[in-house]
Amino acid sequence: MAGSRVILPKKLVGDPQKMARIVTNTLNATAKNIQVDFEVTTQTWGDKPEFTIEQPDPYTRIVGTDGEIYSMLNEGTPEHDIRPRNKKILRFGTPFRAKTIPRSISSGPGSQGKNIVWSRGVHHPGTKPRKWDEAIREKWDGLVGAIFQRAIDSEE
Repeated sequence: MAGSRVILPKKLVGDPQKMARIVTNTLNATAKNIQVDFEVTTQTWGDKPEFTIEQPDPYTRIVGTDGEIYSMLNEGTPEHDIRPRNKKILRFGTPFRAKTIPRSISSGPGSQGKNIVWSRGVHHPGTKPRKWDEAIREKWDGLVGAIFQRAIDSEE
């Protein structure tokens, strides 16, 4: 079983204001970097959601969005029927290629397809969940400890 040990920086123990400033600055910088990762997942989108950083308390940062399409893709969708609105006909291109793939912190060009199809309705197989939030969390869980340690070491 892996263990951990607390490293108390001798010069910072006696200066709580300096230590608080290091923690605050590191949290803010890390949250901004996480925000950039979320933005990367939509960089090729036409209608990009806004990602915000909230600070509910001095030692917490929450990066998120209220973008409905982003949430739908992140969580995935079940299979469903698509019908035209106002009794018109559906028009779409094939073969479709998504701009994003599951668990990848990226966004590509995608394609709507060049072959046009007209239909009175289709059965959509659903969308695989992208799980960007999990991929980004896992990435930063592995980095944040070293980032804080470097910030502390640079002040000693």
